[in-house]
Amino acid sequence: MAFRAVHQQWGTVFAHLPDLGCGRAWEAIWKVRPTAPLTCDECRHPMYAKTSRSGLRFFAHAPKAPDCALAGESLAHHLLKLELANAARAADAHAELEVPGPDGWRADVLATDPAGTWKTALEAQLSPLTVK
Repeated sequence: MAFRAVHQQWGTVFAHLPDLGCGRAWEAIWKVRPTAPLTCDECRHPMYAKTSRSGLRFFAHAPKAPDCALAGESLAHHLLKLELANAARAADAHAELEVPGPDGWRADVLATDPAGTWKTALEAQLSPLTVK
């Protein structure tokens, strides 16, 4: 489950944004035939748009996906990322989910001020931390 995918023509799309972040409607990629040309930006495997029974919009990997960090995240982790993004937006910051950073790490949420003078990576941590 992921909230971000790459559309072949539109670039990165975000399931949690009303306009997918590119001025398009969810219905343009959800339950369309042929399926929308979506891939995972992490592993490049095909993805498709889904909606949960409770109405949560997300992207799922197509069958036979390789091991991918996005595919293994829990629903609770995804919901926490949405809460972090909503809190950042409520503080008048721009928020993006699952943003790749340098050296292979990925911010669960990247908050940026409107002027672009600062960026803060927010981590949705549900697992206990250990000292090592």
